[in-house]
Amino acid sequence: MTTDDRAADTASALLTAARDAGMTITGDGRVTEADAAVLLGYAPETLAKKRTLGSGPVAYGRGFGGARISYRLDDLARWIEAGREIFCNNPD
Repeated sequence: MTTDDRAADTASALLTAARDAGMTITGDGRVTEADAAVLLGYAPETLAKKRTLGSGPVAYGRGFGGARISYRLDDLARWIEAGREIFCNNPD
């Protein structure tokens, strides 16, 4: 499985999780910073700090619903997969 395939699978899982949680998702697949933090398992403050330090996923300064920052689910998925480490002989 390629990194792109894994990222597509991860993006699909994030979309399902966001919908199941009742999160607002924009037409281009963005969620608020608070919702992105929930999906990633971070406190919102931690994700915000990662963004300001440049170590987090790509963020958009175009927020919605009162949020100042938003994240595309595809970008979250790519960021997750970019941090993947293999700890065994079978990478799949």
